[in-house]
Amino acid sequence: MYICTECGYQSVKWMGKCPNCSGWETFRQKDIKPLSNQPKSKVKAAPCLLKDVGGLTEQRYQTYFSELDRILGGGLVSGQVILIGGEPGVGKSTLLLEVASRLSKSGKTMYVSAEESPQQIGVRARRLKKVNLDRLYISDEEKVENIYKTIEREQFKFIVVDSIQVMTSSFAGGTRGSVLSIRSCADYLTEIAKTLGVVIFIVGHVTKSGAIAGPKLLEHVVDSVLYFEGEILSNYRILRSIKNRFGPTGDIAVFDMTSTGLSEVKKTNDIFLPHKKESSSGSCVICPLEGLRPILVELQSLVSQATFSTVRRRSLGFDFNRFSLLVAIIEKRLKVKISGEDIFLNVAGGLRINDPAADLGAVVAIISSFLEKKVPPETVFIGEVGLGGELRRVGNINSRLKEIDRASFKYCYIPEANQKEVDKKFADKVLGFSNVGEIYKKLFKNRGIR
Repeated sequence: MYICTECGYQSVKWMGKCPNCSGWETFRQKDIKPLSNQPKSKVKAAPCLLKDVGGLTEQRYQTYFSELDRILGGGLVSGQVILIGGEPGVGKSTLLLEVASRLSKSGKTMYVSAEESPQQIGVRARRLKKVNLDRLYISDEEKVENIYKTIEREQFKFIVVDSIQVMTSSFAGGTRGSVLSIRSCADYLTEIAKTLGVVIFIVGHVTKSGAIAGPKLLEHVVDSVLYFEGEILSNYRILRSIKNRFGPTGDIAVFDMTSTGLSEVKKTNDIFLPHKKESSSGSCVICPLEGLRPILVELQSLVSQATFSTVRRRSLGFDFNRFSLLVAIIEKRLKVKISGEDIFLNVAGGLRINDPAADLGAVVAIISSFLEKKVPPETVFIGEVGLGGELRRVGNINSRLKEIDRASFKYCYIPEANQKEVDKKFADKVLGFSNVGEIYKKLFKNRGIR
């Protein structure tokens, strides 16, 4: 059989161009052999009524990282496959080396590093003072069939594969790192986890296009997908849950990268809030939700007169399309002439925000910078802004207010539609408004426009 090394297309004769992926000179001859080393799947149960099916009763294994356990839904489940994605150099191997060390307390653990030698891993482990070397096994095996034999023989419970891009298989077509090879190895590792009941962490590098291993096919194979994000020059890293079959999605965990390893950051106020008591113009505090977790974040804006014929509009950590809509709403509904201004919007701390409840804070920050007027530093702004300038209801208002109260903020501006949901203990902190025009008059009344 002739197999395309890029996409896996099979043909009984050689072809110069692949009809599936349009690749040239990609066909290689390969003998089709029986798969003697493939894991033996469990016998499937007969179909039954859904009402007779019980809930999930599997035991949860703690990673001893409380923040990681939280975004996983309470811990690890037997047979679970977790994909850790992220750009090269962000700290995926460091995170999983510490996780593997802590998991060795609960069961036999093996760290499979096909990218680095055991000696290189040993040097890193000794630098990370929190890593326990006594019960953690290390291997540089790169063939998934041999990994299966080792797990079955040694009865390992937890496996870390670093990384899927360099794994190979004797029955997978394509070259190492190709789409076909990665997909075949990921399927094989998933079958191992389901058959033997082991927990497997798989590392996948993010390409320039932002996908894991090219197309995001690995996300459909595994049970959980976690993205490890952060600027390489910054100490802080964010682990974001994208997919989880055993818990909630969209939640985040924050870590601090130090010379001795990663440490959990349970209070995010020191990262995302301003480190000063008095605010400056163009700065305000918002409370978006990251999954189920409310986070207090400083939103900064800079509005300056354009020096070129074309104005510049930039947003960092805030959706640019949403940002452009809000600028148009300010111009049309509030009659604030900012069409000839350069406008920049930034989320402090390197966080990316997708919650529409951040709209009101963005509007206030832009107007504050344009008018050179400060916003009260003890105030938090929550609300989605419609195209007519109205403030729309947001979800989980009481969980947001609880976080605001814990951080000792005095006031919170919210949509009027949310006032009936507010708990009585937060009533003295809340001010409800129906549109952005009312907030504009209250904050910037009798303050002239340039």
